[in-house]
Amino acid sequence: TFVPASEVRGEGLFIAFRADVLEAWELQAPVKAREDRLFAAHREWRSSRHLDPVDKGFPGVVYAALHSFAHALMREIALECGYNAASVRERIYTSRYGEPVTMAGVLVYTAAPDSEGTLGGLVALGETAELERLTTQALRSAGLCSSDPLCSEHDPGRDKSLHGASCHACLFAPETSCERGNRYLDRALLVPTWAESEVALFAAAGGDS
Repeated sequence: TFVPASEVRGEGLFIAFRADVLEAWELQAPVKAREDRLFAAHREWRSSRHLDPVDKGFPGVVYAALHSFAHALMREIALECGYNAASVRERIYTSRYGEPVTMAGVLVYTAAPDSEGTLGGLVALGETAELERLTTQALRSAGLCSSDPLCSEHDPGRDKSLHGASCHACLFAPETSCERGNRYLDRALLVPTWAESEVALFAAAGGDS
């Protein structure tokens, strides 16, 4: 007759992306090739763990791009608003792999059972000028990793991993913050890197995303 529950307080930012820009971007040949590499690694990862069918659960390149954006933004937010990095979390909203892009958004939020969830710092960063500055810094930081060139040259098929150009020095977040356990991340999908310059969403979109 009852279920355990807890009351939490929090705040967050929701950022919606233009579906038409994402659809045009994911159809580009270099982006499709990058997606195929991630899909092949996904299949190998599931196969090595005897998970059947091996094709199941792949979120697609749009999800990977939004997921990478969320992680880059969370790192900047943790530096700016004073929250512990482990307390800032994400939720990604995208259409299923293989379907038209009808949903594309990122929710970055914090929630806690005490007053820390309502400090107001996260919402303050949602003001237009602050958010523009924050996203610009996040994308600029994503372009270079202290583990480059190894990070930018990472091949997910080589070690059957589920991420491209990403590591603990650039995009990985605390396990409690990521809904996918730091999988399906690739900063090359956001901005040009040392090893890849043709698949960047923000470079291709001209800042319209």
